Amino acid sequence: MLQKLDNFFGITKLGSNFRIELLAGLSTFLSLSYIFVVNPAILSAAGISTSAIFFATIVGSVITTLLMGLWARLPFAVAPGLEMNAYVAYVVVGVLGFTWQGALGAVFWSGVLTVILSFTPLRINIIKAIPDKLKSGLAATVGVFLILIALKVSGILVYEGIQVKGIGSLASNEAIVFFAGLIIVAILKYFKVRGSVMLSIIGAAVVAHFIGITQAFEPIKLSKDMFAATFALDWRIIFDPKIWSVIIVLFILDFYGSIAKFIGLTKNTSVIDSEGNLPRMKEGLVVDGAGTVIGAATGTSNLITYVESAVGIGEGGRTGLVAVVVAILMSLFIFITPLINLIPVVATTGALFFVGAMLFPWKDIKNYLWIDTIAVLVMIAVTIWTFGLDKAMFAGFASFVVLFILTGKWKQLNPYLIGSTLILLLSIWLS
Repeated sequence: MLQKLDNFFGITKLGSNFRIELLAGLSTFLSLSYIFVVNPAILSAAGISTSAIFFATIVGSVITTLLMGLWARLPFAVAPGLEMNAYVAYVVVGVLGFTWQGALGAVFWSGVLTVILSFTPLRINIIKAIPDKLKSGLAATVGVFLILIALKVSGILVYEGIQVKGIGSLASNEAIVFFAGLIIVAILKYFKVRGSVMLSIIGAAVVAHFIGITQAFEPIKLSKDMFAATFALDWRIIFDPKIWSVIIVLFILDFYGSIAKFIGLTKNTSVIDSEGNLPRMKEGLVVDGAGTVIGAATGTSNLITYVESAVGIGEGGRTGLVAVVVAILMSLFIFITPLINLIPVVATTGALFFVGAMLFPWKDIKNYLWIDTIAVLVMIAVTIWTFGLDKAMFAGFASFVVLFILTGKWKQLNPYLIGSTLILLLSIWLS
């Protein structure tokens, strides 16, 4: 049985083992478990019942993450994206005035568009068109994004909306837990202790409880209200021209956001092959798009590949078994909530920071040309300023294209890279 699983997922082939994969799955789950609390809190502002969103978040995430593990066989977790749910709740419904059913319809059609294009060579061609140095830059950008999440949750960086407003207290209880987790994971990694990320989260949780940080989330009881948003989307919204710009924005955020994550999460790992390509990427991209369709059908906003998957990959996870473990834990969330409460979200911040730093392409930096360096630095700066991977991609691509044109190298530019730059600009303008 174990040998069949090994052969199916390619565990030994990719330099992993069952223990590592299980630990990686648990680590990834703990790092993203906050979404089951946060997503209902945000989307409820659109008028959807909290219990319905909670149900949709779990069901949609479980189905899509299982598909990612069993079909695409990649170590990625899939769940509702924070950038997406905020846009749906506060802009599509709150500002533009669409009903939540119409908003879910827009999410649905953006997912359909993503799936259709994922079956074509377009998405793969776009990925191949991105120069290796920019791919390394995307890995660094994803790393910075994880670092920002860690600093934001721990209160070290103070945000107003999506913009940094200042530095918080370095002596607060949350900051103490952050530093404790970071020190633990750094020491354990230095001594090459297996499970160091997971152990650092547990150690930070112990520190958190010792200094009085706790969290409480009451499980939502099973009721008919949980199914209120299931298949409630208004698919006919596609015939309203006013919703088209919303569909385009959601599509572009999902389409290019997943490209950034697929590249950033796997760069410089054994998940990619000797030629630098990600096996079964097409299947993974299809699942990523299908997740949005599934999410809309169950009653939530776009499901995306989670950057917190980097925690499990940093733990050594390399195969789809990681995703399967995450999906199983997601399905048990209602029953294991008391255990999750033992690990406050802030307890994961040290591990997130460390994993984010490890995503930096330290070995590649010395080979950067000045154009590459500027493009990557621009991406990092925009990530810090806007807290958005799509905007960072646009800034990096745009600076790269402009610099190549100004230096007379415009003939070397790939049309897919130029087209992607213009499409990302369109999404920013529309949003």
